[in-house]
Amino acid sequence: MRKMRLLAVGALLGMMLASCAFRSSSRSFGPYSDAENFYKKGDYTKAIGKYQEYLSGHPQGNMAAIAAYYIAKSYAASGDMVKAREHFKRVIKQYPQTSWAEFSQEQLDMLQGTANS
Repeated sequence: MRKMRLLAVGALLGMMLASCAFRSSSRSFGPYSDAENFYKKGDYTKAIGKYQEYLSGHPQGNMAAIAAYYIAKSYAASGDMVKAREHFKRVIKQYPQTSWAEFSQEQLDMLQGTANS
């Protein structure tokens, strides 16, 4: 059940990102759009910087929890598991009633599982 939910959310997120990429040629959402583009290209250092820039200007914005989650994902993708764990925990603490907190907990559980392997 959990895997099915993750697959469904992943598919939905993929569609959202694809639609943002399609629309980004005609209009931009500033640092958040830039961060998505860097993340897609695998430039996680620049993605982190742009997600953080978005959060600085929009700490309670509609995309704040997502930006915080993708900061953690970017750290994980770049191999910095200490910072990834720290940021996943931050998402859980700052946005406890969101799906992003659930996703962060699942990521922490997976990271813990790989640390024990």
